[in-house]
Amino acid sequence: MRTENALKYTIDTILTIALGYKIDFSVSHYSEKNIEIVCRDKKMNFLICGTDDFQELLEGKLNLSSVSAFDEYSQIPVIKTNGEENLYQRDEEKLTVNFDLLSLPFILLSSLDEYLSEDKDEYDRFLYKNSISKKYDLIKIALVDEYAMLIRTVIQKEYPDIEIRPRKFSVTPTHDIDDIYRFTGPFKAVKSIIGQLVNTWDFKEVFSAFNFFLQSLSDKCKDPYFKGIEKLFKDSEANGLKSVFFFMAGNPSAYDSGYDIYDENLKEIFKKIDASGMTSGIHPGFYTFRDIDVLNEQVGRVAGATEKEITHSRQHYLRFDRRKTFDNLEKAGIHTDYTMGFAEEEGFKCGTSHEFHPYDLANDRPYKIKEKPLIAMDVTMSMYKKYSVSEAKQVLETLCERVKRTGGDFIILWHNAYVYREMEFYNKVYLEFLKKNTG
Repeated sequence: MRTENALKYTIDTILTIALGYKIDFSVSHYSEKNIEIVCRDKKMNFLICGTDDFQELLEGKLNLSSVSAFDEYSQIPVIKTNGEENLYQRDEEKLTVNFDLLSLPFILLSSLDEYLSEDKDEYDRFLYKNSISKKYDLIKIALVDEYAMLIRTVIQKEYPDIEIRPRKFSVTPTHDIDDIYRFTGPFKAVKSIIGQLVNTWDFKEVFSAFNFFLQSLSDKCKDPYFKGIEKLFKDSEANGLKSVFFFMAGNPSAYDSGYDIYDENLKEIFKKIDASGMTSGIHPGFYTFRDIDVLNEQVGRVAGATEKEITHSRQHYLRFDRRKTFDNLEKAGIHTDYTMGFAEEEGFKCGTSHEFHPYDLANDRPYKIKEKPLIAMDVTMSMYKKYSVSEAKQVLETLCERVKRTGGDFIILWHNAYVYREMEFYNKVYLEFLKKNTG
C-alpha cells in the first residue's frame, strides 16, 4: 500500500500545504527506508519507518514520540527513525528529514484504515472507534497540516530562495438540505411536534413549532425548514461568507424525504444563491453511494432544477464506500466533495483542513476529484456528543485555532432543519462562531 507513488503523492500534498502552491519535483531514490526527491536542484531525503513498523502503525501498536509544533502551540506525535532526536540534518549533498512525516499522513489522506475495515455502523459507515485517529488520539490534531508547517520552517531556513505563499484562513459554511418543509400535512405536523415535546420537553420550542405550523397553513414559505434555508443564506451574506447548499433529488424512502427539487418556492432560493456567488450542490440520497446510475439520475435532476452544472457534493448521512464512491462521483461530473468527516466525532478525519486530492488505492494514483474535509457538524455536537452550548463553543474555538495556525479552511455543516428547531444552539454556537471568525 505504501508504494513509491503513494509516498510521492503524500510529499506533494504536504509541500503544497507548506508552500501554499504546487511545486514540481521528481523522485531520485526510493526504498523501504526512505524516499529522496529533487526539487529545483535541491535534494530532500525523507526517512520512513520499515514495513513491519508500518503494519504495527496501522494496527495502532506502534509507539510514537512527540515533538513541539512549528510554533510550540502544542506537542504533536511523530515516528522517530534511527534514534534521531533532530527533525532534520543537512550536508553539502542533501537535506534529510529524520522523522517519518509521511506514513501517518498517507493513512489519513488516503483513508487506508477505512479502506481496509469491514466493521461498519447500521448505516454502513466506517466507525471513528476503528480509525487510526482514535488509535493514536489524532482527531483534534490536523496532523498533515502540522507536518507541513514543520517542513515549511525547514525550507524557510535552509532553502530561503524557495518562495512561501501562506494561505489565509477561511470559513466555509455548508448546509445539507435534507427536507424543505417540516409540515407537509396535519398528521405529520402533529406527529413531529409531539415527538419534539417527548424528546426535549422544551415547551418554548414546541410552542414556537406550533406557531410555525399555523403560519405555514397559509404560506409554505413560513415553514421553519424553508425559513431555515433563507436564514442560513442571509447570515452567511451578512458575515461576508459564501455558503455551499446541498440539495436532494431522490425518491422517497425510509432515509430520504423525497421532496420535489422543482418546488416553486425553491426557484427563488436557487436564483439568490447563484446571484450571491454562493454554490448549489447535490446531497446524493441514501442509496447512491455505490450506485452510479441512481447518482447520475439525481445529479441530473438538481442540475435541471438549478439550471446550473452541479460539481459539488456531500453524501447523505455521510455514507461513503471508500472503494467505489469517489469513482462514481468523478464519473457523475463532481469536482469537489465535502463528505470526509465522522458523524459521531468532530475534528480532522483526514488530518488536514486544506483541500486535497484523495488517493485511489486500487489504482495507486490520486483521484482528480478534490476533497474539502468536514470539520464540525451541528448534529455531531448536539445529538451524538450532547454538548452544552458552552461545550460546543469551546470545541469549535479549539478546532478553529488549529485551522487558523495553518491557513486552512474551516468547513462547518449546519442543517436548515436545526435553525429554528434548536435556536439557542444556532444563535449562540453557530452564529457567534461565524461572527467571531470572519470579517
